[in-house]
Amino acid sequence: MNVPPPLFPPPPPPKRSRWRYVVVAVAIGVALGLLAAYITVPYYTLGPGPAKDVNELVHVSGERVYPSAGNFFLTTVAVSTRPISLFEAFIGWIDPAVSLYKRSDIVKPGLTDEQNAQYNALDMEESKYAALIAALHATGFDTPPIPGARVIGVAGGFPAEGKLKTGDLIVTVDGATVRDPASAVRPIVAKPIGSKVTVTVLRGDRRITTEMKTVRSPLAGEEKRPVLGIRLAQALRLPFDVTIDSQNIGGPSAGLAFALTITDVLTPEDLTRGHHVAVTGTIDLSGRVGPVGGVEFKVRAAEKEGADVFLAPADEVAQARGAASHLKVIGVSTLAEALAQLRKLAFLAPAASKS
Repeated sequence: MNVPPPLFPPPPPPKRSRWRYVVVAVAIGVALGLLAAYITVPYYTLGPGPAKDVNELVHVSGERVYPSAGNFFLTTVAVSTRPISLFEAFIGWIDPAVSLYKRSDIVKPGLTDEQNAQYNALDMEESKYAALIAALHATGFDTPPIPGARVIGVAGGFPAEGKLKTGDLIVTVDGATVRDPASAVRPIVAKPIGSKVTVTVLRGDRRITTEMKTVRSPLAGEEKRPVLGIRLAQALRLPFDVTIDSQNIGGPSAGLAFALTITDVLTPEDLTRGHHVAVTGTIDLSGRVGPVGGVEFKVRAAEKEGADVFLAPADEVAQARGAASHLKVIGVSTLAEALAQLRKLAFLAPAASKS
């Protein structure tokens, strides 16, 4: 039997909406983005940090100071404060101004990120003290040694926090007279970790005695060493007060910049010659300049700030010149050499007295 054809053709099969695929793709992309934002990798980012006008950070009390036509800049490196996310690592990988470094290259072995920041802060305090002493010697001021050990930094989260202060002069430890930093440390490390230590300091015109318990050093390889969380230096009598505001910048690499600025403000001679001089380099009490690392990032920061001269440690001058596009890069090994090189610069402003 023949079946007659239907009066109306069957409807076409329903078409899948393209929006459904778009929504699914967006959802997957969002999920992957969120996953990449929360998954961390053992890397840190380094890039050019801000440059600071050091003249605004150094303050002298009790001695005449002199202005300059130019200025000194300290240059910094911007470092992530924690391991970065997978997304941040990708952004850093494609950004030519940023580099990725392993955690072991950034954080001292055995330390947490917070403890590493504390050590960097102590390095800065030590750098400021060395810069001051080196500059005073360069300008002819006498800094005779005095008995005791000077506290130049106190780490947060350690026993000395709230007990000792930067500037304290330690005069006895457990009743024994302290003549220098070594004699202050000796009785502390002679006891087991967790032992009580009695420390007497001079703070201004007050004599203060306090008691603390030592803790284990967090540094890898020094776990058996008891510490209080302080940084000590040779005690010297200073002719006047100089304060340096480091603005939460860590590490020792601003030492040369501080020393040059202090030297400049204490002398009638304009060491800048009207130039914008960017500076990096560690410094010790004798004025020796040491390498800093990350110098290529500091060159970029200096150029962004408008510097026309860049002073770098001699060991890193080739690297600095390779990163510079228009800066005059000068390598130095000592504060005295840095001063000699600055005096060779042509004046960009009238060479009048700074008085």
